[in-house]
Amino acid sequence: MILTITLNPAIDIRYEIDNFEINSIFRGKASKTAGGKGLNVSRVLRLLGENVEASGFLGGNSGDWISSKIESIGIKDKFIKTDAETRSCIAILGKGTQTEILEPGEKVSTNYIDKFLEFFKNNFDRFETICISGSAPQGVQDDIYKVLCEIANNKKVILDTSGKFLLKGIEGNPYLIKPNKEELEGMLGRELLTFSELLEGAKEIKNRGCKNLLVSLGKDGAIFIDEKNDIYRVSIPKVNIKNPVGSGDSTIAGFAYGLNENKSPEETLKLAMACGISNAMMDETGNIDLDVVKELFNKVKVEKI
Repeated sequence: MILTITLNPAIDIRYEIDNFEINSIFRGKASKTAGGKGLNVSRVLRLLGENVEASGFLGGNSGDWISSKIESIGIKDKFIKTDAETRSCIAILGKGTQTEILEPGEKVSTNYIDKFLEFFKNNFDRFETICISGSAPQGVQDDIYKVLCEIANNKKVILDTSGKFLLKGIEGNPYLIKPNKEELEGMLGRELLTFSELLEGAKEIKNRGCKNLLVSLGKDGAIFIDEKNDIYRVSIPKVNIKNPVGSGDSTIAGFAYGLNENKSPEETLKLAMACGISNAMMDETGNIDLDVVKELFNKVKVEKI
């Protein structure tokens, strides 16, 4: 069983408007999903056949809607219920464009944060793998992920966040972080213009505290540096992209599943990337087609360098 943490979940509302442009009026049908990065991870893990418990903060009618949706697909709701209404996030998919509007989320009071930390301290030891994803709502301290990583330092904690939460979180020595190239450059404060610079930058970030580092490079695949400092370059096939939102979360789900199944680094990386690509080929966020994943698994190339 895997625990996922989504401190700032959302109802993801998606519109497909081919001719979208600003300063215009459009009528479009909305599709809604129980969202937030950790819930995307949870959904893909369930599709892979993994048992999942999900925690974080939920509140109000939006929180109730998310709770019912995740329970309906077998994700165990372990969220702390608050008086802060859970946020909504909007994605508008145009022809070759993607515009997102992300609400920050209402402030969560200290007593709910304390309840969450109590839950985590009392329950983390039941899981070998823990996935912590996304941002945190207002009211939550910047070092919350560092605290969680330190509490569960004997577990495989996968931390997928950005900005101040990533910079602080890496101090807790997580098992894995998964920045993309832009996030890696932001952490270093400089551009990485060549593959050699990218590799040196990845090594520098890994040495700050994480045990393993997976750098997502979009259509160019990924770089992975493991605990032994072995380096792997991952190449992926070209596919037709429908909706890239949630692909990184699907990658995390595949990686976490591979860890839990004690697969080799090569197999884990191939599964992770296959899940991420499959999501990008789907309409729904945080979704995969298992038959497509199996096909893509054989097309992903992993080279130790």
